[in-house]
Amino acid sequence: MQTVKQLRALFEAEGLQPRKRFGQNFLIDRNLMDRLIATAELTGSETVLEIGPATGSLTEELLQRAAAVVACEIDHDLAAILTRRLGRDPKLTVLIADALAGKHELSPVVLAELGPAAQLVSNLPYNIATPVVALCLDSAWRSVHGAEGACRFERLVFTVQREVADRLAAEPGGKDYGPISVLVSLLGRIALGPVVPATAFWPPPNVASRMVRIDVDAAAAEAIVDLSALNRLVHLAFGQRRKKVATVFRSAPDGEALLTAMAAANIDGDSRAERIGPRQFAAMAAAAGGSEA
Repeated sequence: MQTVKQLRALFEAEGLQPRKRFGQNFLIDRNLMDRLIATAELTGSETVLEIGPATGSLTEELLQRAAAVVACEIDHDLAAILTRRLGRDPKLTVLIADALAGKHELSPVVLAELGPAAQLVSNLPYNIATPVVALCLDSAWRSVHGAEGACRFERLVFTVQREVADRLAAEPGGKDYGPISVLVSLLGRIALGPVVPATAFWPPPNVASRMVRIDVDAAAAEAIVDLSALNRLVHLAFGQRRKKVATVFRSAPDGEALLTAMAAANIDGDSRAERIGPRQFAAMAAAAGGSEA
């Protein structure tokens, strides 16, 4: 693992500065790095996706514990440093690319390198954390249902902004509960790890982070026939979260059908979105013909 002194020296030698637009804050606490790796429980047989590897502090630890590491780095300068440092290791593939192909798709280039199954282990850049988690779960769901080119992510282990971690694990009834909470609850089992203080990073961000582990539940994923239909219901409801859900669903083009499905799922139309549990959303989607409860 690289120390602050080593990181500074690398950046100074290249005439670089950490770039805020890429969310570049690098974990420098050895104990917390070890905790993150231990949380992943790698056995040596896995293909691991690391998003935002930077100069390779976590990467070199992963290479000692995984069968293969696909490191996706959007910053050309940092990817060049990573390649010089670790590129001779045959287990490492460095991709100079955005992990996302727009808001609703993981990069096909990344998925092609990963193959049929992988784990995510990353210090995720804050600005893409939520869509990355959502799309990894979506890819796992598609893989369970036999979609060509999908990767079955079996486990996601990452650090993320603390408030994002709170949203991922949120239960119905609170302000943090939203679409990503529903998706995580229905497709996986989440465990929150230790809080990571800002001082554990260089440069220190303005907020604390937290470690998160999500184990994908293949049986739960198989039970949902149409994840897009389910996501549509959830986003409709939370898109106007201060309104009663009956009012929201009635205004949709297929409003009457949605109201019928809502009643079949025993959802109180006077409720707001944050009061509807994940399984209730799944039951409504099932009644609407989009999924099995």
